[in-house]
Amino acid sequence: MIDAELLKIMACPWCITRPEAPPPNIEKGALELVGPAEQPNALRCRQCGRLYKIEDGIPNMLVEDAVLPGSPS
Repeated sequence: MIDAELLKIMACPWCITRPEAPPPNIEKGALELVGPAEQPNALRCRQCGRLYKIEDGIPNMLVEDAVLPGSPS
């Protein structure tokens, strides 16, 4: 499980390096947990929709490994 305080400081590496502003009411590169509350299986960027898988409790934050919105997981 990813700690709530850690989730607050994590950000999507793709969005955080882009000049585009996020939609209103969303922090740049903000992430949300995906999957069961007791053991989420991914982080989703609220800005671009990229999915970063969590494997053995460790999120893979590499942009090249992220699943793009609309792509098969």
